[in-house]
Amino acid sequence: MNFVNNLAASFRIDRNCVRVAVISYADNAQAVITLGRYGDIGSFQQAVTLQVTLLGGNSNLASGLQVLLNQVFATSLVRPGARLVAAIVTNRLTCNNNQIRLWAGQLRNRNVAMYGVAVTSQPDINCLSEVTSRQYVQVPNYRDLNNYVSQVVSFACVSTPAPRSK
Repeated sequence: MNFVNNLAASFRIDRNCVRVAVISYADNAQAVITLGRYGDIGSFQQAVTLQVTLLGGNSNLASGLQVLLNQVFATSLVRPGARLVAAIVTNRLTCNNNQIRLWAGQLRNRNVAMYGVAVTSQPDINCLSEVTSRQYVQVPNYRDLNNYVSQVVSFACVSTPAPRSK
């Protein structure tokens, strides 16, 4: 969970600035930390340390993307004009499930920029590329995740313009 905490520490966590959420997914997905629940970096990092764990089981990315769309980035929770960015950390990712494509497409239609972090030496690059619109990095193992924080931060800050208010 150091990766999540180090990534969040790169931003000004504040209810009026950057708001963060954490979804855990394996066989099922849940928003462990909901968007804007913590209004400062210290309380967010403490919550990550106490509440977020690596789950065993399958990697049901479709379920994770559904929670991202319907719970984390629900229209009632998102501020108008806010940039919506998601970092997807996975160690197993295959697109043999059309639901993954469906949810990823709906997220892109809502202007959500997704960045993939594949923790494996041989991820399904085609799938990860499709889900994240070719925005991903390969990390050999979980121990090396912190070496890639700056790449994910750069994506969140620079690569994607904020959507226009409607």
